[in-house]
Amino acid sequence: MNRLRTFVDDVKEDVNQENSMIVNLFEKILSSMFLILLAGGLPYLAYLYLASGL
Repeated sequence: MNRLRTFVDDVKEDVNQENSMIVNLFEKILSSMFLILLAGGLPYLAYLYLASGL
């Protein structure tokens, strides 16, 4: 239980810093997920546009 408390305290301390490693990690993950969503969504939108008969 003490190890868990230490871990939680370390995470709180890191998140409250200006250059947080955890926040940077989440930013990179979300940015890559957004790019994957765009890469998958744009061809589908182009298909819908072309399939509508212009």
